[in-house]
Amino acid sequence: MPQTLGNKLNILLDNYLNIHSILIAAIMDTNGLIIASSITHEEEELTIAACSGALSRAANRIKRELSSERSHLGAIVTTEQGQLIFTQAGKNAFLITLIRPGSDTDKILPWTYVVAEKIQQIIDFEDPNISLEIEFPQIKNRKDFFFKLVILGNESVGKTSILRRFIEKKFDEDYKSTIGVGIQKKAYKLSDNISVILNIWDLSGQMMFRNIRKTYLEGSDSAVIVYDVTRPRTFEDISNWLEELKEALPPEHKFLTILVGNKIDLERKVSNKKAKDLAKSLNIPYLETSAKTGDNVDKAFGALCYYLIKDSVK
Repeated sequence: MPQTLGNKLNILLDNYLNIHSILIAAIMDTNGLIIASSITHEEEELTIAACSGALSRAANRIKRELSSERSHLGAIVTTEQGQLIFTQAGKNAFLITLIRPGSDTDKILPWTYVVAEKIQQIIDFEDPNISLEIEFPQIKNRKDFFFKLVILGNESVGKTSILRRFIEKKFDEDYKSTIGVGIQKKAYKLSDNISVILNIWDLSGQMMFRNIRKTYLEGSDSAVIVYDVTRPRTFEDISNWLEELKEALPPEHKFLTILVGNKIDLERKVSNKKAKDLAKSLNIPYLETSAKTGDNVDKAFGALCYYLIKDSVK
């Protein structure tokens, strides 16, 4: 029997609770209504009541911040019951995670990005094949993983701004476009013994660099293809970027691609549905970001790191 949307979300949250330190997890819509929730079984009734109170306050926060037209809701709030982590899960939902007092949020945050991405796939994409497991590779000894990531897309879609937001937590309206290629390194810690070192190649979107880009693409493990939601032409050119990847990489090469629609803080001309339909047809994840406000930027890279690790140790 096919699973309903509610069943899928509840199973996903139950699996999410297997991660140490999480007391309660809930999915709320933009009105602050709980769509699905799960709580650790060992908690006493008093604690459950307290957690429910924390969720109620979380709902009020969501409604308050959305009503004030803040486009980004991603925060950590300390309460008596523990720390509340807010993570956007697409345009219509938020993942609320309550972790035990004193827990290390840095160890939990990568998981919140992964779960939020799955929630978006279930609610927004209606993906029937999305895995509800929150499995993590078992690695006994400390290990650093190294991956080459390329960022592709038309000129001025915001590739460099997204990267700068991720690495430096900054945004500059007057930041100059990349000429040729920009290479940066970013360490991303997933757990006590697992770190991901991303060697990120920010490639110019100008046509004059097409032949040179092929050399830069060789040996890549993953690509982020960025388009501008305010410029339909950049969306139409996604197929060209996929073709460049296909030409540069051998068919047997293991590769992970995600699609990113940037500049959602501006008036869009490419609908969310159109982009989701394309991503679904390509069988690749889709996220929307704003380099200016920071919306979903960390989540995009966090989920990417998780899937790269997961695939590399299969």
